[in-house]
Amino acid sequence: MQQGTFPVELAELAAALQAKSGIFKADQEALALREEVESAARIFIFDHKTQAETFTKAYGIKNALKCCLALLSANIDPVKYENVRDLGCGSGVFGLTFAFLATNPRLHLTFVDQSPLHLNIAQTVLTDSGCAGNFSFLNQTLPPDLPSNSELDLISYWFCENGHVASDASLIDRLIGREAIIVDYEKVISGIVDHLPEHLVVKDRWSVESDVPLHMRDIVGDESVRSYGIHIVRA
Repeated sequence: MQQGTFPVELAELAAALQAKSGIFKADQEALALREEVESAARIFIFDHKTQAETFTKAYGIKNALKCCLALLSANIDPVKYENVRDLGCGSGVFGLTFAFLATNPRLHLTFVDQSPLHLNIAQTVLTDSGCAGNFSFLNQTLPPDLPSNSELDLISYWFCENGHVASDASLIDRLIGREAIIVDYEKVISGIVDHLPEHLVVKDRWSVESDVPLHMRDIVGDESVRSYGIHIVRA
């Protein structure tokens, strides 16, 4: 794993999220959830019907920073993408992070999730963020029935809860448009790579870790941020 200093973009993002939205401020319930996850020592599957807001308070900023590390590691120029989707968006932190880095008023970013509760949280998060762009929210089961012409798809910690898609080349093909940046557990990323159809190519893959400054560890909820991911392009 590549170890690095805490990028300025991560510090700016964490500060902005903490300042602009109460949904990211951990309460006692969120702290208890963190403790439960850490003690489980395994891939923890959340009950999103009852834990969506608590999860966002506990892990929203940390996951946003993981996504930010991924976007920085992928070495893309966010400004060049104008039609982007955040698939299985949850609280919307991957899309929010992309919009934060892009600062592009021409950006059209669609947040897709099968949970209306998640979409409500994502809408609140984006409204509070003040990020530039046009945002829409789509209640839809994934993968969609028809392929998309999106320029870029953002997918974070969705495959770990939908292993049947990660191991099915045809479903992966149906899910992804022209390009995708996927953030997930290292084992899940390896499984996706093993099942990609031939015309979806791994352009880049990373395993990076960044130490969190002492004064930010209570906000982030950890001493470091790790990001495993891939950038896939359609050949």
